Amino acid sequence: MKVCLGQINTTPGDFDGNQARIVRGIEMAAQEGADVVLFPELCIPGYLSQDLMYHPDYVGCNDDVINDLCELTGTLSTELHVVVGHIQHNPGPGKPFFNAASVIGYGKVLGTYHKHLLPFYDVFDELRYFQPGRELLTIEIAGEQVGIAICEDLWNDKDSDDYNHLTNPLARYRDAGVDVILSLNASPYVHDKSWHRIRTIAPGTDDLSVVYVNQYGGQDELIFDGQSFVLTNRDLIHRSSEVKEDSFAVVDLKTATPLVRQVANDDHRAAILKSGVSLYELLVVCLQDYVRKSGFSELVLASSGGVDSALVCALACDAVGSEHVHAIRLPSVFSSDHSRVDAIQLHENLGCWDYELPVAHESFVDRFNEHFNVHATSLSNLVTRTFNEQQYGSVADENIQARIRDLAVMHFSNAFGAMPLSTGNKTESACGYYTHFDMNFSFAPIKDLYKHQVFELARVHPSIPDSIWQKPPSAELAPGQTDEASLLPYAVLDPIVQAHIEEYISSFDAFSSWVQRCNEDNQVISSELNVLQAWCAEPPSHADYERIVSLIGRMEYKRRQTCPGTKVSKVAFGSGRRLPIVEKWS
Repeated sequence: MKVCLGQINTTPGDFDGNQARIVRGIEMAAQEGADVVLFPELCIPGYLSQDLMYHPDYVGCNDDVINDLCELTGTLSTELHVVVGHIQHNPGPGKPFFNAASVIGYGKVLGTYHKHLLPFYDVFDELRYFQPGRELLTIEIAGEQVGIAICEDLWNDKDSDDYNHLTNPLARYRDAGVDVILSLNASPYVHDKSWHRIRTIAPGTDDLSVVYVNQYGGQDELIFDGQSFVLTNRDLIHRSSEVKEDSFAVVDLKTATPLVRQVANDDHRAAILKSGVSLYELLVVCLQDYVRKSGFSELVLASSGGVDSALVCALACDAVGSEHVHAIRLPSVFSSDHSRVDAIQLHENLGCWDYELPVAHESFVDRFNEHFNVHATSLSNLVTRTFNEQQYGSVADENIQARIRDLAVMHFSNAFGAMPLSTGNKTESACGYYTHFDMNFSFAPIKDLYKHQVFELARVHPSIPDSIWQKPPSAELAPGQTDEASLLPYAVLDPIVQAHIEEYISSFDAFSSWVQRCNEDNQVISSELNVLQAWCAEPPSHADYERIVSLIGRMEYKRRQTCPGTKVSKVAFGSGRRLPIVEKWS
């Protein structure tokens, strides 16, 4: 049986655009003599459609595409079967919709499958909308018995997940004696997930084939990495390892030569991850799609000569082209000469537009406080009391520099029509180490990267000067200021944040044990493991750990107001992490 893998990039509500991509895949599959063409989960309405589904005409548009595809297959000269994901109304009790996959051929719908296992963790909330399916769908294609599954349906094969699903579609299909399972997926990327998918699914493929087609492209904060694959008898026989515009690979399940035999063996982990799509590529694609799908073509950011803004500037240039990127240098009296030189060199290397707007913040502070102090004779007034008691928050004088920079970026965006980018990373966001508006622009490309990941990507980028990632990070809001002096060394701070946010670790002893386990498993959690281990052994570290964890909890109100950014970790700040702002636990 020849299968065409329709790995396409969809957009919620873009029924015409999604249909056009599906039609191109059908035409390609027909030309190549494929027996079946398989597209991603919910490819007709786009994934995630979320509450758009509640609009009365939304599912109707979805149904219109199904009808059009039926008509198209009726005109084909080949016996091509088309498998597409869509929404279907639930006429019975329960949730209003089904997450459905239909097999279309010969001008009609030959069968429809409803997703059984509906994820309700992290960014997923499918039980809000969909009623779980109960029945299998088996259909004969090219003499083979073929079963249909949707994404999560494959993950309960070992009864090993944490959700105690009562059904196991993959095991039921094996018991039914199917030869091939066609799996439609909209599986967003997180670190190492391409290996996790293969390692989890491959052991269940004895005496059958699994064709796994995944969506690719950016959708809001999610990046779908594609990396579709085909497994037969635990062997990997195909893998789409590039993220590019609509991939339509055709695989003959009978004659394909295995790429990796017994692929679930842990010895293959490093090779599978290395041959996959890189983190940098995915960050570019997510930014590119967010800009393009939002109707923008130009980008603007504040470029300080620091490592975070340098990486964002490079990502922007790769996403939309350097001629569409506007980098504004905004030096204050505390900005160093080397930062100015570094930023100019970066912009020249990348070929983007360079602007300079000096920030004269001291006059702003004087003027503000002069106007606020109009009730100086009223001892009950807040401003008067604060000055009299010498409790004035002088850090506000430093932060006004960042606020003026934000104002400049927003003015450029509003006046000239460029989308503004935030440059904050996950470590700083966790600690609230930014002014309120720094992370309130349209998109934050490195929002889910720890500082050591930012350094690593900057270090290997050919256009980012070495001097940018080699110097100590600093907001340069005061003389001699450095980020690590204000917080902790990033070699320590990164893993504290990762353990607390992704593993929900909140005690020093548990953190120390986690560091040891990560070291034993060769997990990279710090830029300098020896620094981290030495810090864990020092008695004063207990108090510093508690201070940082408490700080992370108190900063939830700031993070809630930040813009979306590309999600690449198991738990990111955004829709997948839901905590109360006002609470007493932290």
